[in-house]
Amino acid sequence: MPARTRTRTGLDARAATAPGWATVVARVSGGTFIAGAALNLTLTAVRPRLFGDLGPWMGGPAPLQELWAATMGAHPRVWGVLIGGAYELAVGLLALSNDPRRRVAGLVGIAAFHVGLLIMGLWAWALPVLAVLVPTIIRIAEEGNKP
Repeated sequence: MPARTRTRTGLDARAATAPGWATVVARVSGGTFIAGAALNLTLTAVRPRLFGDLGPWMGGPAPLQELWAATMGAHPRVWGVLIGGAYELAVGLLALSNDPRRRVAGLVGIAAFHVGLLIMGLWAWALPVLAVLVPTIIRIAEEGNKP
């Protein structure tokens, strides 16, 4: 087994360059949203009516179901591209940025998306994701503000 080298701060070189947990969460979240954008754009092209069926399936409050029907249900090729494609791609790319401010912006966008899912009734999915994202956003924001 090779000897571990120490730096001036007492950390070995691998620990100093390894990404922290918040960076890993940001990378996974960004990658997931980019993959989701690709999937949504594919579904928009192949089966756009599928988006209209999601509103009633999620079971949110009646006013949100009506809004869903008027937007995603009535115009899935527009809203599927805007929300499912462009929005998810944009926040995913921002979450993957090396700039902490951009990364925080992307993660806040991902969190906002999950708040929307929470409101629409997907508690079992959105709450655990938000429980991980909120401390991640705080950690990255703190790291970005260090001199």
